[in-house]
Amino acid sequence: MKEINPTAAKIADIAEKYIQCRGFNGFSFRDIQDELGIKTASIHYHYKTKQDLAIVVFERYLERYKTALITIEQQQLTAVDKLKALADIFITVRNEGKLCLCGMYASDFYSLTDSLETQLNRFVTFNEQWITQVITDGITKGEFPPQLVASEAARLYFVSLEGCMLISQFKDTNYIQTVVNNYFNVVLNTPF
Repeated sequence: MKEINPTAAKIADIAEKYIQCRGFNGFSFRDIQDELGIKTASIHYHYKTKQDLAIVVFERYLERYKTALITIEQQQLTAVDKLKALADIFITVRNEGKLCLCGMYASDFYSLTDSLETQLNRFVTFNEQWITQVITDGITKGEFPPQLVASEAARLYFVSLEGCMLISQFKDTNYIQTVVNNYFNVVLNTPF
């Protein structure tokens, strides 16, 4: 990811907040203009189109997200604790009144360019691979049943996190924790 100047970064920060709270189609450059106090032309100087801005927002988000998972890895946690730490990332975002950027982009999928589709696929693949590795390690260390299919359990965990985050909008933020607890009880502790 290339470096961006402070103004471009502020624009991307504001756009990320709007996307996570309202969705890609829920804001305009005028909203950013009003919040940042600059002209729309200045925004266009940094980001020719809203799609260009959305790509940079997602690239920055993905880098921070990867850093968070690296931090989890460096703590030498058990597989169970790593999966719970991942869930905590989702819970924290929801407690801030936001949703996962991936989920919000997915909800506006047909408004996005192909390059954003590629970014979304990267995010999903990255998550599924990371979770698969964590579950595989957990199987190897006897934390999870040996007959568990790590890739299938990983996909189920990831979609559970993304889905329950969306549903928690009209439930409550504890909904995510409930789903995570049920996943651990039903999927990871019960052989398929």
